[in-house]
Amino acid sequence: MQGSYQFEKLESRGDEAEQLAVRANLRLDTFPSLLEKHGFPKQGKILEIGCAQGIRSRALSSIDSEVLVIGLDRSPELLELARQQEYPPNLEFAEGDVYDLPFPEASFDFVYARLVFMHLTQPRLALENILRVLKPGGRLLIEDADRDCMFFEPSTKRFQNFWVKVQEGQRKLGGDPNVGRRLATYLIEAGFQDLNIETQPIIGGGSEIKFLAETLMPSLNVYLDPSDRSEGQQAIDDLMKLSDLPTAKMYHFWFAVSGRKA
Repeated sequence: MQGSYQFEKLESRGDEAEQLAVRANLRLDTFPSLLEKHGFPKQGKILEIGCAQGIRSRALSSIDSEVLVIGLDRSPELLELARQQEYPPNLEFAEGDVYDLPFPEASFDFVYARLVFMHLTQPRLALENILRVLKPGGRLLIEDADRDCMFFEPSTKRFQNFWVKVQEGQRKLGGDPNVGRRLATYLIEAGFQDLNIETQPIIGGGSEIKFLAETLMPSLNVYLDPSDRSEGQQAIDDLMKLSDLPTAKMYHFWFAVSGRKA
């Protein structure tokens, strides 16, 4: 997968794997209702693209025993972690790339991808491959972010500078930090029909700000040039200080977009 996230190239892969698991568990309690709104089938074959340790794949497989879920990831290391955990008989894991999905045409009734498209250099090619493996009438659901849709009050100048540089760094690596706003257009251009588009607001205070500062921001600091990372860490420290303010607030929203193959 060409793009802005290459797990195998990270220096601290153990730490990143732990944080991936933490982030995959976020809002897992609302996951079944989200899937229902976007046409999750009662039976059939399901594909999760970018499953990492398989946390969301397990959740997909637990919704109904009549579905068969395949969790796909390009990282053998993350897939090994997924297979080390107990998983049900209606869940399998496979290695593969979204640009060259290792499945026959019309294999799946539903495809799910979370925080994948913001890292893709060629999102339209990815959608072409997903269309190929979807059955007629099958649906694709994408959950992704737009980094412009995150705000802190009060904010700090250092964090604002850091956030601009994070987005610039991600673009240089081939990703798109603002993909959330473009997902609907991409799906329409690829030929998907019956789009369902929603935003997922996330509003929090000090504990949520601290969580982001500890689990997300350090992994984004690697997008900065090495000469800027010390300043980036100072910006993250500013967030930690902000989290101690009783009046501090965080506002963020994601995009959830689904479409049907004709």
